[in-house]
Amino acid sequence: MSGKHSFKRRKRGLENMSRRYDRIAAWLLPRKRGAHIAVLLLTLLMIPGAMTALQPIDMESYEMESPELTAQTIVNEEFPNAEIILGFLVSARNPDLVPAVEDWQPVPRMADGSPDYASLPHPSEMVPAGEPWAGIDAPTGGILNLTVLRELDTKLNLVLEHPLAPALKPLVNDVTGHQSNGAISLSDHFRGFMNNTSILTKPGLTSLGVVTEPPTNWSDCFPLDCLTFDDANVTQAHIDMAASRMAEASNNNFLRWVSLDRGFKADINAYQEGPIYGKLLSNGTWEGALWGKGRWTGSSTWLLVQLDSTKLQEMGWEVVWKDAHQEKEVQFTDEGFRVGGYRLADGQLVLHPPQYTEEECLELQAEGAGCATEWSYMDLEGHLRSHDRATVTLLLGQGVNVEVNRELQSSAGLIAMMGLAIVVLLYVSLRRWSDVAIVMFALGAALLWMQGLIGHFANITGWLGLSLIARSQFSNLLPILVLALGIDDSLHALHRYKEERANGKTSQEAGSITLSRVGRAITLTSLTTMSAFAANLFSDIAALRSFGIEAALGVLAAFILTGLWAPLIRVSVDDWLEARKNKRAQGEVKSLVNPDWLKKVTHGSGQRKTASVIALIAVLLTVPAAMGMASLEGDFAVEDFLDERSDFAIGVDEIAERFADEGEPANLLILGDVLDPRVFAAIDEFRQEMDALPEGVPDKITRQPDGTIDILALDEMVFAAQGSLVLDSTPFEAAGWQPEVEGFGMNCSYAGNGPLVDTNDRECLAFFYGFLSLYGVPGVGPIPDIPASIVQLYIMPVVDLDPDRPWLDVNGDDAAYDMMQIRFGMTQPEDFPGMQGGVAEVWRDLEVFTNLSSGTYEEPGEEEDDKPLTWVMLTGRPITRYTASTAMQDEMQNSLVLGSVFVLASLTIGFRSPKQAVVTFVPIFLVVVWLYGLMYVAGASLNIVTVTIATISLGVGIDYCIHVTERYREGRENGETHNDALAAVGGACGLALLGSATSDIAGFLVIALSPMGLFANFGIFSAAMIALSLLASLVLTTAALGLISKPSDNLVAVQTNLDGLAPSPSIADEEA
Repeated sequence: MSGKHSFKRRKRGLENMSRRYDRIAAWLLPRKRGAHIAVLLLTLLMIPGAMTALQPIDMESYEMESPELTAQTIVNEEFPNAEIILGFLVSARNPDLVPAVEDWQPVPRMADGSPDYASLPHPSEMVPAGEPWAGIDAPTGGILNLTVLRELDTKLNLVLEHPLAPALKPLVNDVTGHQSNGAISLSDHFRGFMNNTSILTKPGLTSLGVVTEPPTNWSDCFPLDCLTFDDANVTQAHIDMAASRMAEASNNNFLRWVSLDRGFKADINAYQEGPIYGKLLSNGTWEGALWGKGRWTGSSTWLLVQLDSTKLQEMGWEVVWKDAHQEKEVQFTDEGFRVGGYRLADGQLVLHPPQYTEEECLELQAEGAGCATEWSYMDLEGHLRSHDRATVTLLLGQGVNVEVNRELQSSAGLIAMMGLAIVVLLYVSLRRWSDVAIVMFALGAALLWMQGLIGHFANITGWLGLSLIARSQFSNLLPILVLALGIDDSLHALHRYKEERANGKTSQEAGSITLSRVGRAITLTSLTTMSAFAANLFSDIAALRSFGIEAALGVLAAFILTGLWAPLIRVSVDDWLEARKNKRAQGEVKSLVNPDWLKKVTHGSGQRKTASVIALIAVLLTVPAAMGMASLEGDFAVEDFLDERSDFAIGVDEIAERFADEGEPANLLILGDVLDPRVFAAIDEFRQEMDALPEGVPDKITRQPDGTIDILALDEMVFAAQGSLVLDSTPFEAAGWQPEVEGFGMNCSYAGNGPLVDTNDRECLAFFYGFLSLYGVPGVGPIPDIPASIVQLYIMPVVDLDPDRPWLDVNGDDAAYDMMQIRFGMTQPEDFPGMQGGVAEVWRDLEVFTNLSSGTYEEPGEEEDDKPLTWVMLTGRPITRYTASTAMQDEMQNSLVLGSVFVLASLTIGFRSPKQAVVTFVPIFLVVVWLYGLMYVAGASLNIVTVTIATISLGVGIDYCIHVTERYREGRENGETHNDALAAVGGACGLALLGSATSDIAGFLVIALSPMGLFANFGIFSAAMIALSLLASLVLTTAALGLISKPSDNLVAVQTNLDGLAPSPSIADEEA
């Protein structure tokens, strides 16, 4: 009885669904002209919404919440003097390519003052990097060559002439102790040392405050005269001697400015001795050194430029790309075609940065969007590179949005070729140009509708006070979804229409059947695809929630325009042709392949014996694919996103090879009572913990050449200030320090017998924290001059301080400090597996702080008497990038699992049969596993692109499989046998799937030719996704139908019609 009731319910459902779509078709076809007008008007209305949606997306903006991003926001808001450091890699140029001085001129600027990027020396002209500690042979001294140093010095002057110069922020030279104006390189070290004013030639100071002899000198240079760097008589011998003394006396700081291939090269004619073949160890000794005459050499160095982000914004620049004015102007000039900030030169799109001035930027800022700092960074790089003769200069890690947009615009030709390939394959499939035009027009409208719907949805929800749309990198991948679904839906509709016309139906009859039968399938595919992406709505990440909404709007656009409107256009065109020719337009039966071949495939795959073999093969493929899927690891390799031949990518690779021991700046934010002596003591404990690296743990923290950890924190400045106090107390006495009074005027005490103070004394710390915040470190003797602006990067008082009594605030209350930063570098931050272990180890080292904190990882805690701190959190670009990328990847994979559950539930409801839902779902689930396995075999990694494509494969692949199952069900409902229904799948349905897949694959393979890693990976894996989906639909799904079929399904078949759906006994038996 239960089987009969189940069948009756299913029968009533099928009758209701068929009649519902019959009524829709009967209502829509007579009103098709009105439908066309409505679509046209709605399309026009979508344009403003699309303009809203198509706003620039910042590649470094993460629309999500995390403790690390929250900490970064606090740093940006509470430390107003936050700096931006531009790092330029400057390498010696291959001597064979260096032009003679008399023949060389700087590369002329373009007519508007922009650097001529097409004529700059290529990065490949750098001297190749050597082995660590081996040095290089040519040019003499490498980057320490006198001519090279002079050129470096010229570049520093160019920085001072640039429009960004007013925003320069002082830097302290860690070698000489001098303060620079915001730009620093090797020439500064030599100038400061060779004028005999550096800390290296001044008496030293021990940790106990005892004055020692100077580390070295520049007063005895026998047999040379001790000349200054700017002296016209300086020779390479002077440079070699100065470099040797700085390397020996600067506690390795000088060597950090020379690339890893630094080494002491033997030269019998040199005046100084050094560790030939030596490698510096962490204990300060040399391994394998042969001491003899020679000179220090290396291939590369840094040129650092530090900018004040607050000052930049006051000058009219915007630090965030998407908030800045977007360059869109198109120009035809004598120097070539220009678009935005790019110029076409010899068929290549090169940078042509706009020449911003402070006045222009302030005007743009007043209009709502200031100048983009990235453009000015690239302009500065271009000006420096224009003066490359003996060197090659590259800006590192900046301008990623500029480079991404350049490569996207450079790929416009490939996108056009992709469109042409799709058009050709569509014609091969449809064999009628009018059909191709209908598909392309509907696709274009669907893409516009998708963007328009997203824009209008964002505007409406924003007006209601909701923020549901957060455009991100995922948004760039949505067109693949609309393209795949749109081509598939339109081809199914047009192939079915053509099949009915070939069977003698009129245009109205064929249109009615198409809208009724194919419309039902397309509705189910659309709803199921939406449910697949609906899983993203449960994500904690705003960008992924937005992606789920945006995908649903894209699917809706494809459903309306390519699934319903395209066949209406076909009917209208045929009616017009028939009226014009006074005869019926004959349906064409030509197709991409012989339908009989497809029918053999679907029929053969659905036979039980063949299906069993296919199932076994599928299992054998799935097991290793699943193992590969489990072995995939995430990373952020630049070549996966950008052209590996681009200057940006080359710079990333070169820095990883030449300065692998240096890192990208990261921060530790500490909230609470940071004036507590326990917190101060924990800084050095943290440094020692970080220095001791357990075996097997990735070393991700920047280290000095001798291997010791490099952490910048307030305790070093407090020690420097104490040293300055010991050598000259005058500046401190002016700020209230009373050396003759007990407690020095603020109840501070000595550590032991002095001369240093007790840092376990809160009052002592209060004085030095306040003095540093107001006045910095006064330079004297071996103590470098550190400005207060640098100190303010590490600590800020809650209330402004009393300048005469810095241990008190302006209200006379005890000074309070509620936050502090510690800074360090993360090496190779794009290595996510290494970052995972490295960050975990940092958190273990942070126990010295977390044990003093009441907060959790997620959020700050409340103040407690025994715990001075409320929160401790890592942040900075390498941390936020790693955290955001891994969180998005993990959330996307979780959404894939949840989406699979939603898809299965939707299929069960749509088919009213759990068995057929599973039959339809399992093949595409295997496709997802196979796709991940293919990524593993191809050597790909998990990143935003690959994870998103895998997610999209669920939505697109299920579309293919639903069409097969729905066409099979239609045949069975009409009384066909199992074999007849399988053969029918290979007809119009199979042709549509094949035509859709070949068109998509051809298009994606074209863009896979792009040198841009993003496009290449996108094209390759999208093509693989479509190919596997086609296999899943025509082979795996039909095989699954064969496995669940019964022998009786081919023995009895009862004919039915759409108006009176009579049961087939075999179906009834199955339901029973």
